[in-house]
Amino acid sequence: MLNRALDAVFAPRRVALVGASDRAGSVGKLLWDNLSGFPGEVVPVCPNRTVGGRAAYQDLRSVPGEIDLVVVATPADSVPGVIEAAADKGVPAAVVLSAGFAEIGGDGVRLQEKVRAAARAGGVRVVGPNCFGVQNADLPLNASIAAGTPPGGGGVSLVTQSGSYGMAVHMLATDEAMRFAKVYAAGNKADLTDAEVLAYLREDPATTVIALLLESITDPRAFFAEARRATAEKPVIAVVGGRTGAGRRAAVSHTAALAADDDILDAALRDSGVVRVRTGLEMLDVARALAEQPTPRGRRVGIITNSGGTGVELADLLADEGLDVPELSPALRSRLSELLPPYGSPRNPVDITPAWRLFATGYPGAIDLLARSGEVDVVVPVLLQRSASLEVASAVRDAVKRLRADNVPVPVYACFVAPRSADDVADVLHQSGVPCLPWPDRTARAIGAAVRYGMFEPKPSSPHEPSDLLGPVDDPGDPIVARDLLEYAGIPVVPTVRCESADEVVAAAARLPGPVVLKVAHPDLTHKSDVGGVRVGLVGEQRIRAAAGELLALAEGASVLVQSKMDGVETVVGGFRDPSFGPVVMVGMGGVLVEVLRDVRFALAPLDHAQARAMLEELRGAAVLSGVRGALPVDRDALADVVVSVGDLLAGSDRIAELDLNPVLAGPDGCVCVDWRILTRGADTTEKYGPAMPKN
Repeated sequence: MLNRALDAVFAPRRVALVGASDRAGSVGKLLWDNLSGFPGEVVPVCPNRTVGGRAAYQDLRSVPGEIDLVVVATPADSVPGVIEAAADKGVPAAVVLSAGFAEIGGDGVRLQEKVRAAARAGGVRVVGPNCFGVQNADLPLNASIAAGTPPGGGGVSLVTQSGSYGMAVHMLATDEAMRFAKVYAAGNKADLTDAEVLAYLREDPATTVIALLLESITDPRAFFAEARRATAEKPVIAVVGGRTGAGRRAAVSHTAALAADDDILDAALRDSGVVRVRTGLEMLDVARALAEQPTPRGRRVGIITNSGGTGVELADLLADEGLDVPELSPALRSRLSELLPPYGSPRNPVDITPAWRLFATGYPGAIDLLARSGEVDVVVPVLLQRSASLEVASAVRDAVKRLRADNVPVPVYACFVAPRSADDVADVLHQSGVPCLPWPDRTARAIGAAVRYGMFEPKPSSPHEPSDLLGPVDDPGDPIVARDLLEYAGIPVVPTVRCESADEVVAAAARLPGPVVLKVAHPDLTHKSDVGGVRVGLVGEQRIRAAAGELLALAEGASVLVQSKMDGVETVVGGFRDPSFGPVVMVGMGGVLVEVLRDVRFALAPLDHAQARAMLEELRGAAVLSGVRGALPVDRDALADVVVSVGDLLAGSDRIAELDLNPVLAGPDGCVCVDWRILTRGADTTEKYGPAMPKN
């Protein structure tokens, strides 16, 4: 069911403009003029007796009848009173364009809290304050400070914290014939949350693509839960700032130290299926591509060009996006050759060359053959110089119409390299629903993002419900709990003996097969390698005793851990509790250089086995896990199971603050954790504990 307040925002029947004015140059006048195209009734509320020839009301309470939406453009200090009046009238929603709130700090923060308190007490939902306004291009409704409303029927809805981008939508609609459904400027987001707006647009039948331009995300866990639901139904494209609470962590584990704010945000967006792009223009390019053409279902791209150099450049840029420009089959090349001059190339890119007389037949013919061939998932005609003509654009338009009429699911995106004087040529394609993207770089980025959405496989919003393995009676300060906790969670742990003297170390080593590893154990020595606290591959009583003495001398009260030397590829698995996103899990190439190499991937916990395997595949060192220089591939399923178990531990118990398994040695027959560190959140303090260490 659609949100009643947002229904009132986007589809009101009766609007009250508080702060309406006839004074030229005022915001009240601009809004009054912008609302003149609204098919419902607009009621002016202001000290004047009339506005635009309409009788005005001094106070919102004195307006007769019901009001669906209040648009507020009055000084900041008057806004709490306006919201109280709206509550008395039973108005479900208000759009507050007024500035002077939390964005200025100090008194503005306190004033915004008054607005929020009045809204919540009276049941009024607030857009803003300090926002550009809202638009419904299909109604039309222009309750904003934009110069006009973009044309409707386009299916793209934009949510933005940037007023300039709200206004840029109108410019893009004018310059490139782009159509929209709705525009929502969030402003300071004092009340309505990002998740609520996303849920509304997910259910909105007029919205086919959601574009987000956000500087921050309110309630990230709720937002990403809703994003998973949204991306299963329609594309969500986003430009999002990377500042979250993560930067305020006091990182102790490798995992937390490696997790930059943007890493967590990027992982959350990727896991939820939101396609993240760099810029607002790129976001709108991708939104247009997905709104106007079928969603790409694969990475194979067919290029048609009349310039070999431009075709090669585009092919390289597409490769940078992870896409493939495959060589075509002999049979398809033979059919394409019939459309080309003898010196043309049918390989891919399909090069028509500057054979001008063939452009009007070669371009549409090649589009048709490629799209129906089953050998490519996307077709890109490059129109430049004489191919950027009305005749060729019309032929391309008609070819795409035939594909759509025959339900051929392959999208066609034009790459346009032409002067401004050829804008009328681009408009032929824009107005027929064929995205016409300027220059190869802009084209490649848009296609890459569109393909990423098309290749995304929706996952359950919650893979499973992990149980709390760290029960209420457990003592998180007891080192035995650490071992038992990991083993009970299904994480293989190397047998370890804790020793308090060199004699105990020698005796323990004698009972273990093969060379041994000695490690210092002390609460203050977080990373043992940094203080020379690890000795590997020791054989013989004399060497073992000497090493034990050196380790015991590193800190007062230190003990020594004795383990059999294990082999395998060093990986790191860990997790932590982010103040904004909640439990986060990490996997990467491990060892002492983990913080230097930074070859890691993050995901929100809990996660399933498929997600964990995907994280491993994305590592730069994934080839090492597959086996190099004669080495056998490691058991990736076993390693993925450890990642899932770490996520379950974090999601199952909010007492675990950080968890670091480094290294986890991965081999052909499984994996084993040989060093670990867990931080728990006690009632008053955060307690640290390391490997469970049974006495000798």
